[in-house]
Amino acid sequence: MPARPVQRPFYYRRPIRWGDTDAAGIVFTAHYFDICMEAIESWFLDTLELDWFAMMHDCGLGSPFVHAEVDFHAPLTPRDVLLVRVDVERQGNSSLSLLLSGVREHDDRRTFTGHFTCCFNELASFTKIPIPDELRHRIDNYQRRCAE
Repeated sequence: MPARPVQRPFYYRRPIRWGDTDAAGIVFTAHYFDICMEAIESWFLDTLELDWFAMMHDCGLGSPFVHAEVDFHAPLTPRDVLLVRVDVERQGNSSLSLLLSGVREHDDRRTFTGHFTCCFNELASFTKIPIPDELRHRIDNYQRRCAE
């Protein structure tokens, strides 16, 4: 089945809420990882046409994260809307590394960069598997379209 046309590159738009902040009124450090997971799951649904729930429960596949890091560049407050760009950094046999870049919508100021790597596995045995061909094709298509 041919991949449907989607936004290239993919951006996840996320308003910052009061509950995202700490006592200083800026996004709490740990919440960046939650926001990044939201962006990645949205990218999976948009680009791979598969959400994590369906992937696990309907396909018996997992994609646990084996690496996650975030570097911070500028704070965010509940007055901000965050745009998170998702780029494919690297595809391995079983692993997929994504680069996330966050900017404030109103001034395009870079707020964070993140590197996240997941490893595809079979849930029943927790054994790593190659990225399924259909998903690999969609990832390749995404990379090609982003390069245009």
